[in-house]
Amino acid sequence: MTKYQVEEIYGDTIVVSGIVVESDPLKAAETLAGQPLLPRAAQEHWFRAVDEEKTTVHEYSLVGPDQRPDLLAWSESADFGPSMRGKVHEAELANEQDHFYNCPACGQRVDQRDFRQVYWHEKSGHEPLQTQSATILSFPRPK
Repeated sequence: MTKYQVEEIYGDTIVVSGIVVESDPLKAAETLAGQPLLPRAAQEHWFRAVDEEKTTVHEYSLVGPDQRPDLLAWSESADFGPSMRGKVHEAELANEQDHFYNCPACGQRVDQRDFRQVYWHEKSGHEPLQTQSATILSFPRPK
């Protein structure tokens, strides 16, 4: 098994990068892509697998359309479904308010323990998230 540095690329921008241990570079790239790949064609969306030990670079493209869900493309709070709580890996924060931050783009309070809210507020140009949840509090944007 070989360790590959695998990157997902749009144009010239790396959007995802990770280390994958696999028997060949195509399998490593498909692990990151989550779907079948072929040797790279002239596409803007592509994958690169680098074997740093052998100093080889392999480039791949998707076989068909991207089949993965675009988590940042959700436009309605109904798309989110039930809350997705993360796990605490260190000591619990002493103050409940320490779990929140103000989104720099829209000013809304974001509960960092709810992945749905974090994903929503990562989308560039987003509006405040409309939800019935009591855990999201909306405050005026800082000036």
